[in-house]
Amino acid sequence: RLPGGFVSLDCSRPWICYWTTHAMYLLNEELSSGEIGRIVSNLGHMQHPDGGFGGGPGQIPHAAPNYAAVLSLCSIGSEQALDLIDRNGMYKWFLSLKCGKTGGIAMHVDGEVDTRSTYTVLCVAQLLNILTPELASGTAEYVLACQTYEGGFGGEPGNEAHGG
Repeated sequence: RLPGGFVSLDCSRPWICYWTTHAMYLLNEELSSGEIGRIVSNLGHMQHPDGGFGGGPGQIPHAAPNYAAVLSLCSIGSEQALDLIDRNGMYKWFLSLKCGKTGGIAMHVDGEVDTRSTYTVLCVAQLLNILTPELASGTAEYVLACQTYEGGFGGEPGNEAHGG
């Protein structure tokens, strides 16, 4: 249970799960079966019928909280946690995010296309063994188009180099 002030992070529930589960994993601390059940159940309410996870129940699937949800479930690593992930649905959703013109991948349907969304989708696809040539097509070229004259990378082509 979290204090009431966390209400402002309602659309970040998968991130709270990730920060908690990953910290426990790094500390080599085990979650109880009850804690695992609550986390899996909570994330299950955030999985959209289209395959990805949203930031909270009833929210559209979005690449950032999807990344956090999948990493949380993989950090837990139990059969219950891993079975929650709809890999087929997620793959179809990922393909719907592809920008054929640039090779980049959007954060959500009709959302912004940038290096962060492209990274989170490719990372999850690799982790779930659903990264295919079709999904990866054009992404290397997109990322290279985001590289600036000084060697860094911007979030989008033409942006200043910013954080990697």
